[in-house]
Amino acid sequence: MNANRQSSIHKIREIKLEALYIDRDYDVLKEIGSGDYGKVILAVHRGTSSEVALKAVPKATTTIKDFLMEFHYSYFLSPHKNISDTYDVAFETSEHYYFAQEMAPFGDLWQSVERTNGVGLNERDVKIVVEQICSALEFMHDKELVHRDVRAENILIYSPNLTKVKLTDFGLTRKVGTLVKKRVKSLPSCPPEVWEAVLLEGYNIQIGSDVWQLAMMVYVCLTTRFPWDKADITDPKFTEFVEWQKRKTTRTPKEFRVFSPRLLRLMRRLMELKPMKRYPVTEVNKYLRDRWLVHKSQRASSVHSHSITLTTIGQTCECTDEAR
Repeated sequence: MNANRQSSIHKIREIKLEALYIDRDYDVLKEIGSGDYGKVILAVHRGTSSEVALKAVPKATTTIKDFLMEFHYSYFLSPHKNISDTYDVAFETSEHYYFAQEMAPFGDLWQSVERTNGVGLNERDVKIVVEQICSALEFMHDKELVHRDVRAENILIYSPNLTKVKLTDFGLTRKVGTLVKKRVKSLPSCPPEVWEAVLLEGYNIQIGSDVWQLAMMVYVCLTTRFPWDKADITDPKFTEFVEWQKRKTTRTPKEFRVFSPRLLRLMRRLMELKPMKRYPVTEVNKYLRDRWLVHKSQRASSVHSHSITLTTIGQTCECTDEAR
């Protein structure tokens, strides 16, 4: 498999996977992540002594077509400095499909958020992360690709001060306009158009999905929680946001009162209710020098506990499409 990464990113390679016994070719050190659609293990390749992260996708729930699509996008996008590096190594065992990626020495962003014990990441650190992820998303969007699962769990950390982070997990990545079907499960960070889609009916993927999720990721990193259970009018917290977003009220939604006027303006632009009206992710760059949080003394009365917890490592943010 020596394909040049300059090949068409939309032409999925047809690859004959080599059948291996994982314990014969690799020393498995530990499992470093798991979820609905597979697991990631830290291993050392015996032939080269190289330490790699192996993503294992179960054959029972994933077609070879979907596996090759994820591997293809992971590999051809990885030259970007803020996208995790995927090696041109893929194989299968009796139960799983595998491909190899670089190891992230400092875990993922959600683990960093968890370590703040409910306080949230420092505003400066969030901006450092967001600037890098915006660059990765712009790179994808320029190629008419939508990530569809932008969240803290899918951002890997390569420097302890967060000056080097990378976007990962392209299992849901599809070309703009692709028709997919809504499935049963969605997360609070899913955009409203996904929540509104009728179960098992098709809807077309749009870049605006990533834009909404980016805004939600900013919210989560600063507050350690979601602002609502679901982006649907049946949720009163989301309904309050909709009233404010539509300018039917001037009162800032309770869940957003910790944010400065400038961040609220950015949120409004990234979280337009209609996906086609959302600004591009690069809009964030205009706000990086602004204050994002109000002073602690001002927000002390606004910060409160929330029933929604973020125990979603390994789950997919967007509703899974028809082939998964």
